[in-house]
Amino acid sequence: MGNMSGYASNIVTGLLLFPLIAAVITLPYMVYQYRKVGSIPWLRTLIVYSFVFYMLVAYFMVILPLPEDRTAVVPYAAHPQLVPFNFVKLFLDGTTASLGDPSTWPGLLRDPNVYEAAFNVLLLVPLGMYLRYYFRRTWWQTLIIGFCVTLFYETSQITGLWGVYEHPYRLFDVDDLMLNALGAMVGFWMMGPALRVLPDMRLVNEEAREDGVRASATRRGLSFFVDLLAAQIAAGTVVGVAEALGARAAVESAGAGWGLAVQAVEFAALAAFFAVIPALAHGRTLGQRLLKLRIVRPDASPARWYQIVARYGLLFLLAWAPFALLLGVVDLDPAQTGEMNALAAVAAQHQAGIIWAWLAFMAAWAVTLVVRGVRSAVKKKPFVMLNGLMSNTRVMTEAGVELVRERRAVLDVDEVAALERRIAEDGTPLAELMERAGRAVADEVRAWVPDPAPVVVLSGSGNNGGDGWVAARELAEAGYPVTLVAPDLAERLHAEPARSTAMEAFSDASARNLPLSVLIAPDADVLADAVDRAEAVVDALLGTGFAGDEVREPYASWIRAANRRRFEGGRGKGRGRHRKRTHERGDHERGRRRSLPLKVKDAPFAVAVDVPSGLAAQDGTAARPTFAADMTVTMLAFKPGLTVPVAARWTGAVKLAKLGVDVPALRAQMLDADPSDDA
Repeated sequence: MGNMSGYASNIVTGLLLFPLIAAVITLPYMVYQYRKVGSIPWLRTLIVYSFVFYMLVAYFMVILPLPEDRTAVVPYAAHPQLVPFNFVKLFLDGTTASLGDPSTWPGLLRDPNVYEAAFNVLLLVPLGMYLRYYFRRTWWQTLIIGFCVTLFYETSQITGLWGVYEHPYRLFDVDDLMLNALGAMVGFWMMGPALRVLPDMRLVNEEAREDGVRASATRRGLSFFVDLLAAQIAAGTVVGVAEALGARAAVESAGAGWGLAVQAVEFAALAAFFAVIPALAHGRTLGQRLLKLRIVRPDASPARWYQIVARYGLLFLLAWAPFALLLGVVDLDPAQTGEMNALAAVAAQHQAGIIWAWLAFMAAWAVTLVVRGVRSAVKKKPFVMLNGLMSNTRVMTEAGVELVRERRAVLDVDEVAALERRIAEDGTPLAELMERAGRAVADEVRAWVPDPAPVVVLSGSGNNGGDGWVAARELAEAGYPVTLVAPDLAERLHAEPARSTAMEAFSDASARNLPLSVLIAPDADVLADAVDRAEAVVDALLGTGFAGDEVREPYASWIRAANRRRFEGGRGKGRGRHRKRTHERGDHERGRRRSLPLKVKDAPFAVAVDVPSGLAAQDGTAARPTFAADMTVTMLAFKPGLTVPVAARWTGAVKLAKLGVDVPALRAQMLDADPSDDA
């Protein structure tokens, strides 16, 4: 398949052409990423573009160099080579190397049959690596895909690049099919050990979804560019059609300027795309609809049409005014100051100074934009521009709008209890809600720990513990080895439906031989061993009914064990008695620091059910100790304590599990039935 210089030439050709291809795919790629996961993770982007570059160079390796003449006949390629392992026969027939003579071994590397076979294997090694790591393909899927790719390559050769050339100009060789497919499998096997150290792409995507709740400056800028491009295309189309129909001659015959008419059309297009369309489309321009953005008020309530008009009117005014001022100053003629008013005369006399001042102002403005954009990205806070402040509007993602509205629809602990009673009265038993809650928690664990790995579920004696039993069973069904830690046997629980749910989950797991083991009030070492091995810890100890300064035993010790693993690492990581165990003593729980220490690199993913144990759901005060979670899955509605800023250190990201219940509608029915309830 060519010599060494040919390989290098093909790589250089790929390097020269790749920037053009990257420029073409960037906009579709960004739109796809924003729509699918909400943000653009750098690792995923690096892999995607490197994959495109690799596939480009690999295809060039196959089809280049091209014949100079479309009718050229290449004799050696006229007939396909269909004899398997023909390269071995050619090597044995032509080699002078001897296994008994080491001095002849270096000559093997210069044998075309050897290095061409090696390059045929290497050609699809990266493909196998990409298929296993990025695309998550199995070995047999990798084998099939690798064979199909090499078949496409060989077919390109035998068909003269799919009919572009009248005759084949490269040899169709069955050995290439075998060696290329082998290369894909070699890449698949090589990626196995690397998977232990490389970031899991599924977790990268989950993190991107979390980041995608916020409308980044890049995402908003891209939507603005799409709308601006669409407006210009629409204006250009209208102008072109109008000119073809003779509108230009009619405008000029009427004494008006065609340029002014074109500007009027462009202005109308901008007004249509940035004011009329979003006003009629519930606060979304076409670009924002494409990227799942929405114009709302700061509290995520729908923006009024005049606010949308004001937002973009101010934007274009603030963008146009500085340049209009600059052009006005540049057009001033200092020689005619006597014919100007005083202000214009002063501007004409100090024209150069004003231009330099304008440049300095615009540079400072650009720097502030960049600084605010970077701060917004680092601190993960909204990027608010002046026109947004003046119009009292914001651009949020659809997911962000939903989250803000959910956080506003807070229900007190007593209101949630009343809501659950009403749901039961309407025909959905609390046991069914518990099943749904447990499944919601298990789904989050599976999302962040994609492959079955040890999970510890800390289950209390109340209904929150019942959610934990369901989550444990669901995870065990998915193949996760689950250790459920409980204060007592399932049949000895007092709360209902937690007791019946726990008994059913335990009997079901036993009957089906699921990987679910139960530890009843384990001692500290047994619990620590289980937590050390875990890839995820589920906190289902205390629910929304907890309030107080101290968590009772044994729950306090269990929480400390989970926090110790999170912040100090496993006991096998070199921690000894000499080391200060801050989290075991609980010093961090009473300190003044606004955030907790960073968790260790290998800390298990921590999920709290409804509310982290130790955190008061009603007011967000933290007891000693409080479970530190990466995520809290809260049921039916946000509780007041989860929205308190200081609680974020314990809750992590808070996700609402609606459990298939239309809470706003049901809440409205309850208020209608009891007008005295003004909550």
